Amino acid sequence: MLLRSYTYFFILALFCFFKLSSIESYRVCFEGNLSPQLKKLLESASDTVKLQDSPPATVAGLKHRAEADVKNFLKVLHSQALYNATVNLDYQLNTCPAIVLVKVNPGPVYPLTGFYIVPSNDSLCRNFNYSSISLTDLKVNLYCPATPKMIVEAEENLLFLMAKQGYPLATIKDRDVTADQNQQGIIVTLHVDSGPQAYFGETAFKGLCSVKEIYVIKKLAWCQGAIYDPCKVQRTYSALEAIGLFSSINITYAQELNDCQQLPMQIEVIEGKQRSIGAGLAYSTDWGPGASFEWEHRNIGGMGEKLSFDLGVWQALQKANLRYIKPDFLKPNQDLVWIAQALHDKTKGYHETSFSISGLLEKQLSSRVRISYGGMYKILNDTDSVPNGSFNLLKAPFYLRYSNVNNILDPTIGTTVHLRVIPSWQFIKKQFVYCINTMNSTFYYPLTCDHQYVLAGQFRFGTILGSNRRTLPASERFYEGSDNSMRGFRFLTVSPLNHKHKPIGGRSLMTYSLELRGRATKNWGWVAFYDFGNVYSSILPNFNRRLLQSVGAGIRYHTPVGPLRLDVAVPLTPRSHVDHKFQVYLSIGQAF
Repeated sequence: MLLRSYTYFFILALFCFFKLSSIESYRVCFEGNLSPQLKKLLESASDTVKLQDSPPATVAGLKHRAEADVKNFLKVLHSQALYNATVNLDYQLNTCPAIVLVKVNPGPVYPLTGFYIVPSNDSLCRNFNYSSISLTDLKVNLYCPATPKMIVEAEENLLFLMAKQGYPLATIKDRDVTADQNQQGIIVTLHVDSGPQAYFGETAFKGLCSVKEIYVIKKLAWCQGAIYDPCKVQRTYSALEAIGLFSSINITYAQELNDCQQLPMQIEVIEGKQRSIGAGLAYSTDWGPGASFEWEHRNIGGMGEKLSFDLGVWQALQKANLRYIKPDFLKPNQDLVWIAQALHDKTKGYHETSFSISGLLEKQLSSRVRISYGGMYKILNDTDSVPNGSFNLLKAPFYLRYSNVNNILDPTIGTTVHLRVIPSWQFIKKQFVYCINTMNSTFYYPLTCDHQYVLAGQFRFGTILGSNRRTLPASERFYEGSDNSMRGFRFLTVSPLNHKHKPIGGRSLMTYSLELRGRATKNWGWVAFYDFGNVYSSILPNFNRRLLQSVGAGIRYHTPVGPLRLDVAVPLTPRSHVDHKFQVYLSIGQAF
């Protein structure tokens, strides 16, 4: 009996032990003078917080999990320049859920009180002038928090600036970071070996198959024998990426100079697919249902020559384009472009059937400015217009584009200006001359630092000089009203009207658009817009005529290829027998 009583007592004690040492649930609490941002950083670094839904089986397991977090907490605190911080753990295990108490004493923020660059022992005989690089160049501010991120970024800036002066082999041999406990500040000393001054050496190519080496050589921003400059390497990379023939580009250099004190370079590429074909069904709120087909060869002769063909057939529009581009024609950054186009377009103001062939030179003057100019021959037949007519036109188009926007598909800051000047000559039968001039300017101004709210604007101005309006082909005149200008009015009907309310086109235009764009989530956004302006029969806008105005709103779904947009616009000054109560637009990309 006595043995049985001891057995029962032992089993009961063992059950109580395991019951008291098991954990069913727990939560983590932080204690200390912590800002919401710092507390959030600590929580994100804690496995104990992340695994709250999966508690360990025992108290020992919970303590082991929490203690493993201490080093992570200290890393977070040091990253915020809190180098004297301490972290202690406490537990309340008799509650349900159990509590893991993290007691944090952040201590003072340590500022950067000194930042010094000194040559290492290996660099004493080098000629590099370390005093030429200032703390401002390194983006280092004394007496600001001495975060490790700021120190690492300063090191990266230093090596880049040394490379710009021709020292790409520079290395940081040692980094001394000293905490002055009396002054509560951080002093950083970098021991740097500049290495020898280097010059661009011979460039070797790897991975070229169908692309000719001479074509790639034309894209090099450096010359052999010139002082090394990483900016020229980056420009070369951008130029190779822009031609669209490579799926991978890697530019490297040797880790030592050759006998001529030059740095051998190597460009390794992987060629991408150089042909593409596509077809699809589409619907346009302006032209109705339709289908499209396109084909492109991006490297016909091994020198990046591009030949493309696209065909679009909609209910109100049929068009075909054949385009050939010869890059770097006669000189770098100058392309020769040949375009043949056939078009049949039905609008409320005219029916156009035309064929044209163009030859243009396109020049990239800078990273922001591009121009093109050349000649065009166009056979044009306008019907169902005022008046009808057939024309043989010689044109000399000139285009200029300036842009400094941050994103082509969805800009949030910057300005663009498009200028178009097209002198035209009807040279068969009744001869006359005219010149179409248009300017389209847009701006994007972020209202918040994160660019979540953006004010966007567009200004369009145009004038046709030369022969009077009744002589000009109807399809060459100005009409407004589309998904990106004068929204809310019927497609291409913003124009002078005849007695039958039919648009007959104008010789000048001036329109404005203002948009407030916002982001509700990462992918979803909204816009509110106001459009106003008009098209005039005179050479210059006549402000005695009333302005047409419209308002609207829309939603945006942002994708990697640009935002999908749905807009609804209402005309505030509708014209009887012409405009509807509202217009709906579905498209890809912002309105402007």
